[in-house]
Amino acid sequence: MDRRTAIADAALGVVARDGLRALTHRAIDSTLDYPAGSTSYYFRTKSDLLAAVAARLVELSHASFVDIADNETDVATVVGQYLHRALTHRMTELRARYALMLDPAVAQDVRDVLARSFFSLELARELFDEPAHGDGLVSLCEGLIADVVFGRRTSKDIAALRLPIAVYLAGAGRSLRGNSMDTDLP
Repeated sequence: MDRRTAIADAALGVVARDGLRALTHRAIDSTLDYPAGSTSYYFRTKSDLLAAVAARLVELSHASFVDIADNETDVATVVGQYLHRALTHRMTELRARYALMLDPAVAQDVRDVLARSFFSLELARELFDEPAHGDGLVSLCEGLIADVVFGRRTSKDIAALRLPIAVYLAGAGRSLRGNSMDTDLP
């Protein structure tokens, strides 16, 4: 792993664990046991560091989704597995994302990237003839994630996460491009 990536990953961990105020160049150097000044060599300002964190979240999310989508074709199952993986193996990323998205000190352009870091609105819109249905799918996914992160929903089970996705897709199914969605509802 290159230093820029290691720094972005360490910054994710610091923000998830201690919040934005704890994110300093010195804290990252210390976390990684790098010589003082190393983080600021790669990212001059805190804004540069936050932009790197947002870009890293996009990269990690994309890789996770592609890994699942390469092995599964049913959209509801892909999304359910993706949500499950996020909630069971990527909680640090989720916590950092929420902490940064909610902090008014984070620049709007970085928050815009963070808002699209876990779900691609563009790809969701491409699934449907009606783009608003893609918007709804992303909103549903964001809600399912928030429900678990904030404690309203306790189940992280793939089937429990898949069901509301399948129900939504069945309702919007007439709008699916090619109209060949298999939701496999119980």
